[in-house]
Amino acid sequence: MIELEHIVKSFHADKDKSIHAVDDVSLTINDGDIYGIIGFSGAGKSTLVRCINLLERPDSGSVKINGVEMMTLKPKELYKARTKIGMIFQQFNLMPSRTVLQNVAYPLKNMTHDQIRAKVRELLTLVDIPDKENAYPSELSGGQKQRVAIARALANDPGILLCDEATSALDPQTTGAILQLLKDLNRKLGLTIVVITHEMEVVKTICRKAAVMDAGKIIERGDVFEIFSSPKHPVTKNFVRTVSNLSKIETLIKDESPIVKVNPGQVMARLIYVHADVSEPLISYASRAFDLEINIVLADVEIVAGVMVGGTVVIFSGESERIDKAIQYYIDKNIRVEVLNDARITA
Repeated sequence: MIELEHIVKSFHADKDKSIHAVDDVSLTINDGDIYGIIGFSGAGKSTLVRCINLLERPDSGSVKINGVEMMTLKPKELYKARTKIGMIFQQFNLMPSRTVLQNVAYPLKNMTHDQIRAKVRELLTLVDIPDKENAYPSELSGGQKQRVAIARALANDPGILLCDEATSALDPQTTGAILQLLKDLNRKLGLTIVVITHEMEVVKTICRKAAVMDAGKIIERGDVFEIFSSPKHPVTKNFVRTVSNLSKIETLIKDESPIVKVNPGQVMARLIYVHADVSEPLISYASRAFDLEINIVLADVEIVAGVMVGGTVVIFSGESERIDKAIQYYIDKNIRVEVLNDARITA
């Protein structure tokens, strides 16, 4: 278990000014979790994750790993504790003059040559590049380099893996493959994984729980499903919009696109399926039950933490009272309804 309590870390920009990179942050990450920490550039997330293994020593606060207070450890004790906390980075940090085998073997100590070779081959098989042990980093793709970095981070059999923007330098397809690898490692090894990212897509794909940071503080936290389906803070809402096609509606409205033209008497609304069964025929049922024409403008279904979350932008046409009844029907079904344009007002 990782327990951070009231962590403060400041940097001095000049003699008279300090920047609070992490400002009184408390966070608990349970064993076996895949926990995301998301924020825009400068939010403090990378500094916070480096406080976990004390690559950045907090100015104040408590850092406990499995009940051990890291802040009070002596240098040799801290070195030993760090061997059980693996870390991977955006730029891989591989040594270009060493082979894959030599890169992965670098953290291994007090082992014979044959034991090291056997351990490295086991790790390379685990990350699905068993044929690359004699290759050099320059001969590898970005995804293969990150797999080498992951294998090296696992060399000392850590219980925790810290991922600092580990997929930011990769293309979308490779990112998906690396995230799947991390999920597999979490399942096979029982790893606790902490993912630092500015991409909501990454959090949505791999994490079970997450915290959103802004200006050094945690502004929202909880299950990824709840954060994604019902974001509270404006910063979180901005992140969610980056991965939802439904956010395009604002641009279409602003550009006065004919796609979103609403005639007098019509209502355009966004329906967000929070806990509803997205396979239920909600549109067709409401159309029949309330004698309305319901035109679908946009629709989107996402998989978040293994659960389907969906949304639809529709235009209701029909009697005003029946439109109100249809909207209430959706609300009763635990669907969030956002009216984007109510042309009945001016009809």
